Amino acid sequence: MNELVRQHTALDDTDLEWLHLLVSEWQLLSDLSFADLVLWVPTRDGTRYVSVAQMRPNTGPTSYQDDMVGHLVPRGRRPMLDAALDEGRIVREGDPEWREEVPVRVESIPVRREGRVLGVIARNTNLLTVRTPSRLELTYLQSASDLAQMIAAGSFPFANQQLDMDASPRVGDGLIRVDADGIVQYASPNALSAYHRLGLASDLVGQHLGKTTAELAPTRGPVDEALAKVASGWAPREFEIESNDGVIQFRAIPSSPRAPVSARWSCCGMSPSCAAESAS
Repeated sequence: MNELVRQHTALDDTDLEWLHLLVSEWQLLSDLSFADLVLWVPTRDGTRYVSVAQMRPNTGPTSYQDDMVGHLVPRGRRPMLDAALDEGRIVREGDPEWREEVPVRVESIPVRREGRVLGVIARNTNLLTVRTPSRLELTYLQSASDLAQMIAAGSFPFANQQLDMDASPRVGDGLIRVDADGIVQYASPNALSAYHRLGLASDLVGQHLGKTTAELAPTRGPVDEALAKVASGWAPREFEIESNDGVIQFRAIPSSPRAPVSARWSCCGMSPSCAAESAS
């Protein structure tokens, strides 16, 4: 990406750093959307776009068989890219595209940093396997919509937050969505299983996530007073809770597509480094 951005675009090093931070995080958006992502950046002369990064979902079929990185397309050929770049808004208009007899829904998400639109994410969803969505899928899509709006507003990714994405929980490890008061609105089966390992004997829905997590945390000394707030998703943070069956790893993501904060959600799951310990 460094080479493509420096060769074809007018972005500076701080812009490039923001794009790197975005690309380190956007597996979340891809998996929650069940969609491929391609990052397009306008060329220095403004007449074309260059694709500088691509991501495929772990949760659904790809809509691109080919590697798109390095492709150049002239401005005007993809009107939704133009509209997202010029107007700074998410563009969803238009009929599905057909690629090798596969219908693909295309959306464009502007990538904003400090009031400037640096490029556009094309979100491509393979519609061949679309069916009536489950509660889990609807929650994924709502969370993806929140992330997309935050990217368009310049509030995601979170600046100055460096995470080891290889070790960080993935969407499929477990997802919990809470409202502005920290009350659980939805917990995926894997997330609920993780909490059962902590000793929860009931459902999570309707409970205050932070208080419940703090109560379940082993008390080997003073319980961190901030644990309830951290687990409720008030700040972007990762943390772990050790239980007898292993280590539960959490990632809290404040969801603020609009003001005031409307919801928060988090990923959680068994830490990969503790898989053998939990099995034993």
